[in-house]
Amino acid sequence: MKVTVIGAGPAGSTAAFYLAKAGCEVDLVDRVDFPREKACAGGLFNPLLFEKEFPHIVGIEGRDLFRVRFSYGSCSFQPEAARPLLRTVIRKEFDRFLLECARKAGARFTVGTPSTKNGIVIRATGVRPPADYKSAGICMEYDFAAERDIDTIRVHYGFSGIKGYCWLYPKHGYANVGVGAYLPQKDIKDVFGRYIEHLEAEGIVIRKSQHHRASIIPFSPPKRPLGGESFGCGPPGVLIGDAAGFVRPGTGEGIYFAMCSGKAAARMVTEKKDEKWYQKECVRMFGRYLKSTVASLPPRLCNRVLGKAVKIGSKDQQFGKLLAEDFFRLGYHSLTGRFLVNLFR
Repeated sequence: MKVTVIGAGPAGSTAAFYLAKAGCEVDLVDRVDFPREKACAGGLFNPLLFEKEFPHIVGIEGRDLFRVRFSYGSCSFQPEAARPLLRTVIRKEFDRFLLECARKAGARFTVGTPSTKNGIVIRATGVRPPADYKSAGICMEYDFAAERDIDTIRVHYGFSGIKGYCWLYPKHGYANVGVGAYLPQKDIKDVFGRYIEHLEAEGIVIRKSQHHRASIIPFSPPKRPLGGESFGCGPPGVLIGDAAGFVRPGTGEGIYFAMCSGKAAARMVTEKKDEKWYQKECVRMFGRYLKSTVASLPPRLCNRVLGKAVKIGSKDQQFGKLLAEDFFRLGYHSLTGRFLVNLFR
């Protein structure tokens, strides 16, 4: 069975890996060679779940982090987990690792324009323009040298009034700093600069120059899929990863869902399943995370609600712990009841 996978990011390389392992003839095609830069913080949320779902990535180089500081304005709290919340990786190296896994399994990688005349097509073609989505966001990030060793993730909601959050993800010897917000957000570059200044004032990062990488973030399936319904599965090719809009609103996380959808698409092909099966399998694997408390907040209310959540977390240790577990997917928690109880105390 011949399959063409277009796009060799985490979604495409994962699909190619499982297809090749199952004995398919796989052409994995990308418009650029690897390694390549990608606008991404390079964070694997709940890395132990990653390793459980994708055993071939066990041992990937990175830094495990157990503590996070949530902030809103001058209020903050800092829960710590027994399991790692996040593993920070170098994104271009992570992508190259996944591509090499696919190649070792038997996939044939080429750079250029794919031929889709014969066989089955899986499209991991990335993000489209914002107008193609009912809901979308934007992120801007870069890596900065650290003044000292940092072992705490930072998530700063509503910084400079954005409908989103700024972050700091510690890595070995440096830190990834970024901002993510719902669109429209016209002044994101200014907010990014102000957050770097904020971290500089605390003596955390060193800015020698202000570079940045930026990308659109899809928070819904595309309005005009290439084929089929809902997730865009159909004759022109099943959509996976960012191309299908599999990104979690509220956090902007997408790597885990991209890889899960790639694995599901490979099973759909090798087990001769249909589109409805693919949709249900994606929902089974990660649908609950896309509809959790943090992910379900309307953009217009996110600052107001998350600001109050941070205040509650600074007083209620258990609530703060559950918020951290929900954010990083260590558990699936409905925080609404506990939030309302604390709100009216």
